[in-house]
Amino acid sequence: MATDYLIAGGTGLVGSEIIRQLLANESTRKIITLGRRAADFSDKRLTHLTYDFSGRPQKSALPSNCVAICTLGTTIKQAGSQEAFRKVDFDYVLNFAEIARDIKASSLHVVTAHGAAKSSLIFYNRVKGEIEEAIQRIGLVEVHIYRPSLLIGNRKEHRAGEGFAAAAAKALSPVFKLPGLSSVQPTPADHFAAFIIRQASSVSPGNHVHSNAEIMSDR
Repeated sequence: MATDYLIAGGTGLVGSEIIRQLLANESTRKIITLGRRAADFSDKRLTHLTYDFSGRPQKSALPSNCVAICTLGTTIKQAGSQEAFRKVDFDYVLNFAEIARDIKASSLHVVTAHGAAKSSLIFYNRVKGEIEEAIQRIGLVEVHIYRPSLLIGNRKEHRAGEGFAAAAAKALSPVFKLPGLSSVQPTPADHFAAFIIRQASSVSPGNHVHSNAEIMSDR
């Protein structure tokens, strides 16, 4: 069945990989991306709407009954402050979830992080937990939350430690199969994107939280 997608965060590591895989799938009818910059792809099925995640974009420009995917996220270092980080990882994500509700998206898929918990003493994890709770209360029929570990892949921007993590993940792959360790295994972006797309292709009403162990065991 042909499917329309609305994506926020399409220029990031996971978002761009999701778009790449969707464009390789004949069942993808239309992809609309929201954000400051357009994803680096050329395809007649792909449209970009410049949007700053304040207010609401014109509803007539958005697909109805689509799959909504949000991979927005930054780091406190990149954002420059805890306040700026929260603006992206909570305010922007909540804004996108509200858009998904308003256009009656068939499902919403949001990437948070391993360790997300609103009671966490770690600010990063606490914000991730708070946004998880907020989007599960927003009134959508189907919500999927994904908690990957350290994401690895070919980023446009350098993040310290990721090259080492990728090498370590490959070398220690047998170790990560031991009970309990799959939850912290670094998460390859291409594998993760494929997992999200598989969840998005099925109908499963309710709120779902996918751990990194589940993501990495799905092969």
